[in-house]
Order: sequence, then structure tokens, then C-alpha cells
Amino acid sequence: MLLALFLVWAAPASAAAPVDSNAWTSYGFDNQLTNSIETRALTLSAVPKLRLDWSLALDGSIFASPLSANVLGQQLVFAATEGGSVYAVDAQTGTIVWQRSLGTVATPQCGTWGITSTGAIDLHRQTLFEIGADGVLHALDLGTGEERPGYPLTLVDNNMYEYVWGGLRIAADRLYVGVASYCDVGPPGGPLPEGRLLAVPLADASNLTVWDPVPGPGNMGGMWGWGGVSVDPSTGNVFTALGNSSVLSDECGCYVDDAGYGDHVVELTPDLSEVLAANDPGIPATGDSDFGAAPLLFHPDACPSLAAANNKDGALYVWNRASLSDGPLLRLPLSDGIAPFVGAPAWSQSKQMIYVGQSVIRNDDQRFGDGVTAWHLDQGCGFRPIWQASLGDGSQATPLVAGNVLFATGGSPGGFFALNAANGKQLWTFPTEGHTVAPMISVGGQVFGADTAGVLYGFSAPPGTPAPCAPSCFRT
Repeated sequence: MLLALFLVWAAPASAAAPVDSNAWTSYGFDNQLTNSIETRALTLSAVPKLRLDWSLALDGSIFASPLSANVLGQQLVFAATEGGSVYAVDAQTGTIVWQRSLGTVATPQCGTWGITSTGAIDLHRQTLFEIGADGVLHALDLGTGEERPGYPLTLVDNNMYEYVWGGLRIAADRLYVGVASYCDVGPPGGPLPEGRLLAVPLADASNLTVWDPVPGPGNMGGMWGWGGVSVDPSTGNVFTALGNSSVLSDECGCYVDDAGYGDHVVELTPDLSEVLAANDPGIPATGDSDFGAAPLLFHPDACPSLAAANNKDGALYVWNRASLSDGPLLRLPLSDGIAPFVGAPAWSQSKQMIYVGQSVIRNDDQRFGDGVTAWHLDQGCGFRPIWQASLGDGSQATPLVAGNVLFATGGSPGGFFALNAANGKQLWTFPTEGHTVAPMISVGGQVFGADTAGVLYGFSAPPGTPAPCAPSCFRT
């Protein structure tokens, strides 16, 4: 049973979400990772009629979020694969417009990898930034896939052991890149991978800055959450969540996970020169219960500005962004930690609801798999449970809020789902051959998803369905 949980704060003003945007430029839609849009096309009456427009088999499993932009009047969807390729696909027809191979890396101990990191689109420069397993940053023309002048740029030299998992993010003309490891191992007898965060000025990519969360070489502390980092829209400050360190402690005679900023959530200045606040919410110093998710930044009407991040211990932690170092306001134990709790919640400003994927769904102590739990932020900043829905099992993607509809994935059994965002009632489902771990996105009234069988999918409602609705329908 889910219990309402309360905090006490006063209400802020809020901004409207974009309606049927024709661009999806980074993991989580915006730099706060809300994964939320409003829509006139994907209504409660239209979504049950969603149809598959096309499906396209690519050259490897897809874990990165698809992206999309309108390029000279043509809507393109961009997908990156573990086969090491980046594709630009016509959103209407599913036709490949261009493909670039960035290659793969066969590591000594952790298998073969391509591209797990979600790229970032710079609409002003008409450029897609991508980084593959070789640690080389590419800047690709959106329309042609050709490399921009000054690129590629090597960011990770130790590419047999260090890897970029998290999504790239652009803010204030900087590109942020979080470096972690493939599987927490280094060369025999050699140093462990070195976690770090890079800020690459897009006006002069060679003048990058580096933040080392665990001082000293070869002691891990990587950022490997799929969202990478998030950025506060009012200050430009950067928020990230850290994996474990690996530092020998004289106190216990053991290697600890929380040295430096290991296992912390951290707020940094935009240029990464200063840590403004940090918190370890009491995670055990050993045992690998680190953060595998970047913080969601959101501002409910009944609360201060908040940050929320999933931890591998199975809990969602929530902080007041103005007093991050004071520790979490709330800990919600939502997962069982069997499949690492590495997704991120989604936030609907219009509904004042947070949706947490990969929650364990139980009733009367019986487990029904993993799915979504939905919570309303009440007066007094109370987290009130609204509904829960079992959708599958294992690692599941961040849910997508599209107006009154919530799209989610099934994880290890595969499949896409659409639910009524207000009550969790299932509206639509579509089976897939592979697991569905990559987030779904919506652009221009269409919906796109991907699976680990390497298939990219495009969906839309039948022509003429539905008629555009008034803004008031977004709040029903």
C-alpha cells in the first residue's frame, strides 16, 4: 500500500509546458529532465487508435533516447545504437536519410560497446553532438551527418576502461559530458577508471574544463545515469549524481564508495569551478548502492524547487534545491534494487504529478512486477499516491508525459504502453521483439520508441483524429 507523505512549503509560480513541440533535443526533453510536454494531438480519445506507421531495423541494440528536429521542413528522428552507428530517419516514412558509423570498442573484460549515451542537438548550430565508446566527440550536421569543422575531438583516452553512459547536455553554450566506466574494472594491476565531468565550450571546444569528484587518479566516482546532468533554469547551476568511489580507507581497512563526492548528489557552478552544495543521503559506505540517475529538477506549486534522483538501493530521494547539503526531505522505497534503479522520474507541471518508472508493484504484499507509480504533490508539499500500474519487469525507461497521457515501457518483456495519466487506466499497448529500455519521445503529435533488438518505431493517430482541443482539456 502507498502512503501519502508530507513536507511543508509555500507555492511558486509555474510555466506552461510546450505543446506538440517539433524538437526533442536531449535526454529527458529539457535540461530539467521533466520528460513532459503538452499536446493537442495525443488526447485520451486519440491514443487508443495509435497505429504503427513504420518500423526500421538498425545495426544494434538501442538504449539511448531517440531525438528529433525539423531540418529544412523535414522532420528527422535520430537514433544511436550499440552497433556504433548514428541514424537520421524521416519521421513520416521511416526512410534512412543518413547514417554515420562511429565504431565500437571491444573491451578486455566488459564486452563490446557502441553508443549508449544520448546525444544532444544544438538547433542554433543545426548540429547533433554524439560520443561513442572510443571517447571521441562528434559534431554532425543535422541534415547530412557531415562532421563540423574542429571535430572530432577526443575526450576519453582510456577508452578500454572509461565510458560515457549519460546523455550529453547543452546549456549556456556549454556541452556537458559525464565520464564513468564500463563495469568498474581497470587493467590487471593498474588503476581503476577515473570518473569526471567535462564542460566543453561550444565556441572553443579545445578550452574545456574538468571536475574530478574524487581527488586523485584512478578512483572511480563516475557519472553514469542516463540523463547525465541537469541544469537549474534560474541559475544555470549544474546538478549531477555520482557513482561510487574506490578509495582505501585507513579507518576500516577497506575500499569505500563515498570518498570525495562518491555516492553524492552535487550542485556545481556552470563552469564546474566550484561545488556549491552536496549531499550523501546516508547510503552505506560499501556495497555499490550508488546513484545511477541524474536528478530531476522540478518546482511544484506547493513546494520549493526540488531535485529527485533514484538510487540503486531502490529508493527515490527528494531534496530542497535551496538546501541540498541539509539532506533529503523524503525517501521513497519504490524498487527492490534487483534491477538497478537507474531511470528517472517524469514531472507534469499541469497535473502536479510525478511518475516513477521501474517501481515494484505490490498489492497485499504480493509482487506484480515493475511499472509506474504516480504521486500528486498536495498542499503542504505532500506526496500523495494516486495510482500504480504493472507493465513488465527489470530496467524500464523514464515515463513520457504527453498531456493527459503517460507513455511507458515494459523493460525486459518489452512493449510500449499508454496510460491515462490521471488514473493509470491502460489506453494502448504495442508488443516489441526486444526489451524496451530507451525512453519514448513525442514530436509533432507522433510517438517514437526503440528496443534492444535494434528496431526504431514510429506511431501516429489516424488522420483527422482527434480535433485540436482547447487549453482547458490539458487539465482534465
